[in-house]
Amino acid sequence: MPIFVNDVEITDDAVHREMQYHPASHVEEAQHKAAQALVVQELLRQAARKAGLLQDDTPTAEDTAIDLLLQQEISLPDADSESCHRYYMQNQVRFTDKKTGEILPFSLVESRICDYMRARSLRTGISQYIRVLAGQARIAGFDMEAADSPLVQ
Repeated sequence: MPIFVNDVEITDDAVHREMQYHPASHVEEAQHKAAQALVVQELLRQAARKAGLLQDDTPTAEDTAIDLLLQQEISLPDADSESCHRYYMQNQVRFTDKKTGEILPFSLVESRICDYMRARSLRTGISQYIRVLAGQARIAGFDMEAADSPLVQ
């Protein structure tokens, strides 16, 4: 059964080609993951086109436009030293030296914690943005988690 994102069709053949990139324990799971990836890609492609960032349909141009779109639409909080230290204090067991069993000092792990917190914020921001896009789109043939408001929790 084809999937539509607004007026753009995602064919069964496209889903089957995409499945190779989504290993799973059974075919239905791989098919679902592939379809979801294609729906998300189409939502982002359409948003990039609407924002005037995508003029050319080549894969490189699409990737660049989507990257620019995400940079424009997602604002991330800074992972300041205080936030990183608070995370460190709440998760010290994660920073145990495997050889000695001792907890590593904050100064040795601060940059790793800040990188982790930025990456986690980015993943959350992208996920929320995609839910907003899905809520604004007409999606048929696939159930996509969507938000009906830009204020997503």
